[in-house]
Amino acid sequence: MQIIVRTEDELKHRWNGLQNFLIDPEFFRFDMAFPPADEIVDILRRDGQARINIPGDDSEDEKKARVEEFKTLPVADVIDRPFSLAHFHLQNFYGEGQFLRDFQKKVMIPWRTFLASNGFTWQRCYPIIFISGRNCSSSYHMDTSHVVAWQVWGVKYFNAFKDPYKYAPLHDAVNNREALRGPNGPPDHDPGDILSYRMEKGDLLWNQLLTPHWVPAGDSVAVSVNISHGGIAFGGRFSPNETALRKRWESHPKEAWLVDVRY
Repeated sequence: MQIIVRTEDELKHRWNGLQNFLIDPEFFRFDMAFPPADEIVDILRRDGQARINIPGDDSEDEKKARVEEFKTLPVADVIDRPFSLAHFHLQNFYGEGQFLRDFQKKVMIPWRTFLASNGFTWQRCYPIIFISGRNCSSSYHMDTSHVVAWQVWGVKYFNAFKDPYKYAPLHDAVNNREALRGPNGPPDHDPGDILSYRMEKGDLLWNQLLTPHWVPAGDSVAVSVNISHGGIAFGGRFSPNETALRKRWESHPKEAWLVDVRY
């Protein structure tokens, strides 16, 4: 089962559903070159706002030591180790001479223009870089935003469920999201229930808000840029999942994520 959106009408039909989908490159694609994956890792790992995780059963002190090694040893010595790296403050690298100096012009502005030209509005829209070491995987989790994942280097397998509510009913996803999170992978499931996409360089995937997923990498370091959206609407209407989430925010206002200054 593969869902590929190729037209404006298909996008308007699919954007607020339950199944993730690919966006055909003839409909929309990004056009920006990135340094090799090891160079991106080397740049990001040195920044104080990088989030680095080394998987394993080590103690907290041992994990801290391994993270410090990952930051300071020559990148060639650590690039093949198991790791995950995330950076949520890409504005740190937008300056002249930095590797994301053209990011607004070549990624964020074209994407926002594409959304607006197709009739969408939003309240927040900001990018993140996620990097997985070879054969490493994200946790099993769900996001409180619609996310567009753009594969920049390597291969990732974006796994979700054909019927997300079978494994995460909407009430539980809204009210017990962290309890459903699985750091060691998804719960027991029927393999036939999986909706999986093999993400190669250039591929673009729309991940639906509050749907559980897990994303293992292939046998090389895999880099993706994920654009997180909040308050995205078409015709003034949020998706059913976001409507349910915002209903919770009415009674839990400290959880509300309405704006974001990162862009």
